[in-house]
Amino acid sequence: MSIEADMTARMKDAMRARDKRLLGVIRMVKSRVQEARTAAGFDGNDGDELWQSVIEAYAKSQKKARAQYADVGEAGASHVEQIDYELSVLEEWLPKKADEATVQGWVDAAIAGLGGKERAKFGAVMGAVMKAHKADVEPAMVRDLVKKSLG
Repeated sequence: MSIEADMTARMKDAMRARDKRLLGVIRMVKSRVQEARTAAGFDGNDGDELWQSVIEAYAKSQKKARAQYADVGEAGASHVEQIDYELSVLEEWLPKKADEATVQGWVDAAIAGLGGKERAKFGAVMGAVMKAHKADVEPAMVRDLVKKSLG
């Protein structure tokens, strides 16, 4: 089943169950997909790739917003809870990222391939790992592991 069909089915179920939280998340994603379809430069690719990219972008923006609300403290707690809920709903459509041990292996291999643990090679190591595994990793995790490995 395509992501669009799955989202539509989940939206109908949420409407029947009067689940406003789930309905809000799904409507937001559908709205963002529609914006992408009508944006200048849209290439006509209307499949799961479009839905996947929209969901990834929305999740990324929500993660940033979550960090900002968490910094506010008690005043942002309800927003943090809502964002956590949204991210948990979207998790099934997000691509699975590599775990820390796998990424550490890639970082170690890149360091070895670039000639050792000199501090000046941070950018080269980061670039090598991201070039080879961009879709499989979180950049922040790669950055932290490269710093740890080189430092």
